[in-house]
Amino acid sequence: MDETLDDFLYTCAALSAEGADRAGELVLATLIDASGSGKALGRRAWFLPDGEIRGSVTLGGCADGKLRREAEEVQRGRQGRRVRVDLGSDEAYEFGMTCAGQAEVLLWPMSPADPVWQAAARRREAGEGLELLTPLGQPGPPVLAPLPEGAGEQRVERVGSGEDEQLREVWPAPFRLLIVGSGPVARPLARLARTVGLRVALTDDHPERLTPERWPDVHTFYPVENGQELELPPLDERSAAVLLVHDYAHELSVLGRVLETPVPYIALLASRRRGGAVLRFLEDTGLDAAQLERVRTPAGLDLGMSSPAGIALSILSELVQVVQGGSAQPLAAHDWRRPAPTG
Repeated sequence: MDETLDDFLYTCAALSAEGADRAGELVLATLIDASGSGKALGRRAWFLPDGEIRGSVTLGGCADGKLRREAEEVQRGRQGRRVRVDLGSDEAYEFGMTCAGQAEVLLWPMSPADPVWQAAARRREAGEGLELLTPLGQPGPPVLAPLPEGAGEQRVERVGSGEDEQLREVWPAPFRLLIVGSGPVARPLARLARTVGLRVALTDDHPERLTPERWPDVHTFYPVENGQELELPPLDERSAAVLLVHDYAHELSVLGRVLETPVPYIALLASRRRGGAVLRFLEDTGLDAAQLERVRTPAGLDLGMSSPAGIALSILSELVQVVQGGSAQPLAAHDWRRPAPTG
């Protein structure tokens, strides 16, 4: 799960909608090397003619200033180039007040409405993976390639050598979130999930509620008639399910089916008492207690928020923590008097 590509594609669409899509007048910056800095390759930003930067190659400070000047030269000459920049001054680094290492960026004149970005956006909207290849040995714009068969993990790496060197990006199909129920928490959860790059599905037994106008952040709807068993999409290791339906019959049915899949995150929005009652009932019907331990109820991390948006944030935070393997501990939980680790 990584929102980097999808966030960039949203930026392309926004710039195109604003009319800032004139070929050659914008310059695309792509991070192609980040020696010693820990920065992620493949991050991108647009440099606009007025000096504004949209997106991020996670450099900042003096580095962005140099890139802006280089981008102006690229705009004037309509010729791409590779640029290497220090991520901070020696003096600032000595006092620990800057990032470490160097970075190399490919600057290329192109439009955010370029067919490669439009095609990439269509594939992501369709829930598909893709591969991008950016020539580095003989620099050029990125091209879209067929996704390798069996590509299950995201990878961004430099491959080849000399004139054949490329930046290769493998983006598997987006991680999927199934939301069960269209209650108050569903809308902010769908919005937040889509923001971080998840593909959102919604199932509910009130089909009149499930329209694209009411749910602009949902990709796929699974409506059924009231009283019928809820329909579920195919679920696998790259899926999550969150039950917000507050209906025992649907909760029992959906949990029983979802627990038969390898979904890594299953959450039931309920009080501790009611959630426990649902799980005990399922155990009494023969479901294995170890399987039921996979269900997280009450759902989410304790953020001290009780509004629908706050609950949605707590659930999505837990989902990301489980899937990405983060600690969910404060990043500031260290002694600032000691030097920060360099690894």
